[in-house]
Amino acid sequence: MYSNKRIIPFLKYQVILAFIVILAGSCKKFLEEVPTGNMTDQTDFTSAQEGAALIIGPYRSLPLWTGGADDWGNYLPATLEYPTGKAYTSDTHVQFWKFQTNQISGDMLGDFNNQWNNWYQGVRDCNFSIAKLPGITEMSDQEIQKGLAEVKTLRAWYYYCLVRYFGDVPLTTTIVNTLDSVQLPRTSLKQIYDEVIIPDLEFAVNSPLPDSRSANGRVTKHVSRAILADVYLTCAGYPYQEIATSPDKKWCEEGAWSASAYPVNSASAKDFLKKAQQNLNVLYGAYTLGTYDDLHNPAKNNSGEAVFQAQYQSGVTNNSIVPAALPGLSHVSMFGDEYGTFIPSINYFNSYDPADKRIRDRQMFYFSDTRSTKYDPTQGPAEKFNMPYLYKFYDTDAIKKTGQSGLNWTFYRYADILLMLTEVNWTLRQLGEGVADNDIIKGINEVRARAELPAYRAVDVNLLTIMSERAYELVFENKMLWDQRRTRMCLVDGEGQFAGIESFFGHRPVDFSFEFGPMNLLAPVSGTEIINNAQCMQNFGYLPKQAGQ
Repeated sequence: MYSNKRIIPFLKYQVILAFIVILAGSCKKFLEEVPTGNMTDQTDFTSAQEGAALIIGPYRSLPLWTGGADDWGNYLPATLEYPTGKAYTSDTHVQFWKFQTNQISGDMLGDFNNQWNNWYQGVRDCNFSIAKLPGITEMSDQEIQKGLAEVKTLRAWYYYCLVRYFGDVPLTTTIVNTLDSVQLPRTSLKQIYDEVIIPDLEFAVNSPLPDSRSANGRVTKHVSRAILADVYLTCAGYPYQEIATSPDKKWCEEGAWSASAYPVNSASAKDFLKKAQQNLNVLYGAYTLGTYDDLHNPAKNNSGEAVFQAQYQSGVTNNSIVPAALPGLSHVSMFGDEYGTFIPSINYFNSYDPADKRIRDRQMFYFSDTRSTKYDPTQGPAEKFNMPYLYKFYDTDAIKKTGQSGLNWTFYRYADILLMLTEVNWTLRQLGEGVADNDIIKGINEVRARAELPAYRAVDVNLLTIMSERAYELVFENKMLWDQRRTRMCLVDGEGQFAGIESFFGHRPVDFSFEFGPMNLLAPVSGTEIINNAQCMQNFGYLPKQAGQ
């Protein structure tokens, strides 16, 4: 599950929970509680300060979301957009062509190794804290339960990322203290949902955590509910529902995926959807939609419609996606590099309604800019862009003044909650449950109202309109890959609207040379894991394979 290089220091009892620069900006008090000492699995923790460190430590992997993918100009959020067929890059260093031609192997880039290691680092930190928190004698039982709820939410989040991306993965819920303990076969993703992800989040939702928004990046019940609702919605679809038809089958290794009917009509799917509905209804009305400018304003971190974010602080822990979203070598910023590697494809952009406010200049996209004082003291106009670029990641101070961005990365915001609520209610009606017209349209129409688009009637809402609205609103927020995989459906680019929605199997993006198949529903298992864990098999169709596989 981890490389030897990462495990050996742990086995020497040198586990360093690097708590500095985890949460920043508005989280000043959060940072002040952070100690700088070492923790080992043999240490007994009893003080309130040590308890605080155990709770805060597992947050450290969240800011790694925008980290590098080990090839110049490529950052991890891009690697979750490239496989969808809706992305573009102006720079060849990121080897985007390998996504376009299905030439991806597990040891090609850090795309897969880094995601694997980052999320498992989070799992390891959470397991450590969960084991040690009950021994904190200077904390009350309620404080310990709140701390456990925070950490279990984070463990569920890291495992949720792992199973969505890789499928079955090695499962551990205890402290790693021997090399043998990381020589583990892959555990069914359904089992991980059933035994870890869902119970951890349900524990949090029923804990003493405040049932309110997070104002400082820390987990509250709102964060736990948002993740849990998303988990339930995913489990109502794929791959969970297909695995449930034959739990003992080696789905990931054999690439046996074939189901494509959505919604899935099963008793468990309905149950999951009803549970998602309950949590989304709690969140409905608890937030408001602000302006599109709020999305790229660091002053709005942890406020407005933000529900759950990775925390950044300019000059300390910087959000690396900001320079990646700039036009390549455009000289519009103070950054040392302007990568041009995090860009929606022109066909994606052209699928927006021309009347959509989101594509007006300097709403979610922009079409021109001034030159940076670094290149032109008068800040004259730069060359006009050859295509639209994302303004939703335009951190003005970082781009024009500092070259360092403290803009938070958003995992969930209120618009996502609204669109999930519409999908859940629409899907329940499709499966025969009684759902009022207003419950189907209220979420999606609030999102459309901000975009200054006509309201839908209930009869207008279907999978195409729901997925289209998610694509328009949540563009490049790392949602589409999961939407494609859980519904097994893909949007077809068009002019002024998406031309349709079709099965994932056989879908061929405009700029891709192949049609999607079972292989493309998962990413390859990290090459370092294949090398270091002899029991971990590779996903169907990918290299490097395990010895003897």
